[in-house]
Amino acid sequence: MRFLMLLITPFIMATTTTGYIIDFGDSKDGDSWRIVNDGVMGGLSQSNAILTDNSVKFSGKVSLENNGGFASIRTLIPEQSLASCKTVTIRYKSNSLTRTFGLSLKNSQRYYIPYYKHIFSPKTKDWQELKVNLTDFKHYKISQVIGHSMPSKALDDVYNIAIIISDKISGPFDIEIDYIKFE
Repeated sequence: MRFLMLLITPFIMATTTTGYIIDFGDSKDGDSWRIVNDGVMGGLSQSNAILTDNSVKFSGKVSLENNGGFASIRTLIPEQSLASCKTVTIRYKSNSLTRTFGLSLKNSQRYYIPYYKHIFSPKTKDWQELKVNLTDFKHYKISQVIGHSMPSKALDDVYNIAIIISDKISGPFDIEIDYIKFE
């Protein structure tokens, strides 16, 4: 196993004519992902991400102390990569069956700029696939829903993808991801 680099490296995820794929297993698309926890705003949550031969394992402990409450891994993608996409499929497993994760799509690095997110909870500890229409993503601003759907035009400007846990529950979490596929 190898630890994820915390610096942004060149884009290595695959852009295809039918979509955009981030494959942590087959293609080893993990070197450009970085950890961003609530410590950027004074929080005390901790996390790590480890690339395995077939996935990325993201785990840690969320702390609500000191106005904390989130941990995330994220990467940059070339703009327009998702412009023609309609769905996203994520293959994952988790032992954190009582926790809620989010897949967020952003067009800014600033935390106060609205973004789009889909919330999901593991149903089993086994591998599972979640397929979501991108129009089902909700519009958020600082963890508060401000809109009910993502217009397809918003995908043109997305250049930041993140897996985040911000469910207002303190304690340990884990999620292992094989791939994230946009079609």
